[in-house]
Amino acid sequence: MEIKSDSSPFVMIFHNLDSNLVASALNFVILVASLSVYNSGVYSNSRMLFGLSVQGNAPKFLARVSKRGVPVNSLLLSGIITSLVVVLNYLLPHEALGLLMALVVATLLLNWIMICMAHLKFRAAQRRKGRESKFKALLAPASNYFCIAFLGLILALMCTIDGMRLSAILLPVWILFLFIAFKLLRRPA
Repeated sequence: MEIKSDSSPFVMIFHNLDSNLVASALNFVILVASLSVYNSGVYSNSRMLFGLSVQGNAPKFLARVSKRGVPVNSLLLSGIITSLVVVLNYLLPHEALGLLMALVVATLLLNWIMICMAHLKFRAAQRRKGRESKFKALLAPASNYFCIAFLGLILALMCTIDGMRLSAILLPVWILFLFIAFKLLRRPA
């Protein structure tokens, strides 16, 4: 039996056993589970955008709520982005998932690099104030620099992999975009 990339292997097994009812039931369970994941994603995305907006860390229009307390604009933005991903999947059916996963990996690496840098800056600020931490990170600050170098190596390796190269190359462009947006939209403290 050949496993096809466009079908669930479990459904194919039940189908080949002439158990179409079980295969259909399994397809239904997969569909309901997918919709449940999407629903929780839409809920959390819209609430996250709303919360960021209320805190002043996202555009104000995302804080608009309906009479029932639904963050309408945040929900719409989440839906628009989801629609763009659906279009991307339609236009690039064999590359879309890989591209999105590469983007996730690149942004996770960026997040961890920023965490390491923030820890370095925090510890330096604490030392300048004469405060000593009760909890010392193992081998800090060398461990921070090691992590940054290791994560940088992963980013460099991503540049050598066809399906991940674009994400790694676009990461500096994304950082520049965020920096410019921050400078333009930042409210004075």
